[in-house]
Amino acid sequence: MPVLARLKNEFSFIKGNILINSVTLAIILVTSAIPYTYYPKYIEGLGGTPFIVGIIGFAAYATLALVQIPGGYLADKHGRRRLTVIMTFTISTTYFLFAIAPNWQFFLIVTILQNLFMIYQPALQALVADSTPPEKRGLGFSIINLLHYISVPSPIIAGILVVQFGLIQGMQIAYLIVTVAFIVVAILRIRFKETLKKTMETNPIRDLIRNIPKAYNKSIKALIKSSKPMLFLFTSFAIYHFAWYMCYPYLILYATGVMNISDFDWATLMAWFSVVNVLSAIPCGKIVDRFGRKKPLTIAWFLFIPGLVGFVYGNVIIISASLLLLGVALILANIAYQALMTDFVARKKRGKIIGSTNFFFNILSAVGQLSGGFIYDYVSPGFPFIFSAILFIPCLFLTFFKVHDPDSREI
Repeated sequence: MPVLARLKNEFSFIKGNILINSVTLAIILVTSAIPYTYYPKYIEGLGGTPFIVGIIGFAAYATLALVQIPGGYLADKHGRRRLTVIMTFTISTTYFLFAIAPNWQFFLIVTILQNLFMIYQPALQALVADSTPPEKRGLGFSIINLLHYISVPSPIIAGILVVQFGLIQGMQIAYLIVTVAFIVVAILRIRFKETLKKTMETNPIRDLIRNIPKAYNKSIKALIKSSKPMLFLFTSFAIYHFAWYMCYPYLILYATGVMNISDFDWATLMAWFSVVNVLSAIPCGKIVDRFGRKKPLTIAWFLFIPGLVGFVYGNVIIISASLLLLGVALILANIAYQALMTDFVARKKRGKIIGSTNFFFNILSAVGQLSGGFIYDYVSPGFPFIFSAILFIPCLFLTFFKVHDPDSREI
């Protein structure tokens, strides 16, 4: 088969919902990565400290956790499309408010508001999972993960804005760019097709308020009743969320504050990190589809350990190598988890399972950020990274001994 024909056949599933999601996600990620490059320093510029960065992160993920189960309930009862479109429009307003934030306290309040609007997250994830053929899940999720790191020029753009206009004004311009991007994305997402065959016609807000306790109960019960390999997979990823978010927000503060790397050099390193993820995404997806999900996930947990230790004790060259290891580890882990979770969980339960797992993942991410900020400020700047590296050891053993690829995959 000619190369072009083979490529066309390989990627023939990228149409409809998958194509719309890919385009809109690319727009969001390329633009939102611009302000995120210097986000911790922006908080410092608004009067915050590394621990305040942790408090804001804790508030963000704790709020995000609270809306996951209600979001999963709405996704399974009222459909995926409507919730996704409405909330995407609403989120655009929060980026405008970030741009005009006078202090970190205002930024914190808007952050909580923004994460309440992220109630659509399980709906979007379920819509994408529903729309991806079982035999293409590794490749499909690798494309989504590739998009998360397609923002190669974004750190450089952020660096130029900060150098040209200063930290505060440069970040304000960056947040205004994201505001416009979200409005465009919301308009494009109107073209999504609903993937749930039967949806309730009652008012979703009234239904949710009446059934919030039931939604939490059903979602957590659905997770508890999952297969043992799914529960062990969930446990390893729960540890991962705590460990990674204990150190990830503080990479820039450690690099520029302890290693004395300049702001623009950090932007260059982040661009390199994006390049690593873009180049490894498709090969990693093919590996997950060809060799199963378990082996790549086990390798990913191993790669995190030298990546984090090297970041703490290395020079610029070793930090570049550490970012290479971390980039490949993140891609492999996320692709393998998404494919394996979709393999394990039936379509009618995906909204609930995604909602309940996201609930716990975001709680642990919140606690991880808060713990990391406290340890960074009051114990040692390097200790969050070392402790995180240690926590990946149980992830590795849990996956190796307790997680298995299913004999048959859910559609």
